[in-house]
Amino acid sequence: MQITTLHNQSLLDLALQHTGSVENAFDIAVANGISLTDDLAIGSRLNIPNDLTKNNDIYNYYTAKNIQPATAIQVITAGDNGTEEIQEGISAWAINHDFKVAS
Repeated sequence: MQITTLHNQSLLDLALQHTGSVENAFDIAVANGISLTDDLAIGSRLNIPNDLTKNNDIYNYYTAKNIQPATAIQVITAGDNGTEEIQEGISAWAINHDFKVAS
């Protein structure tokens, strides 16, 4: 099955939406010759192998509610030379936005 990526979608989002299981993200990455952590361009065409095992409860829920997860958030700041830089890692995270602190 061919799908088109939306803004801020990751392979984990796509695996969950189209198969009901994030574990399938690994197989989707291999099928498309990309890394699990690659940023996906908006409108990219990816192949979802038809032989992946689906979690039908989750898949049917996402389909019925038209849920299209998009969790690949990037923080972009101005660099020293005026160019845009993508900030990654814990230094770019915001408490209670990207992660929760629990006691």
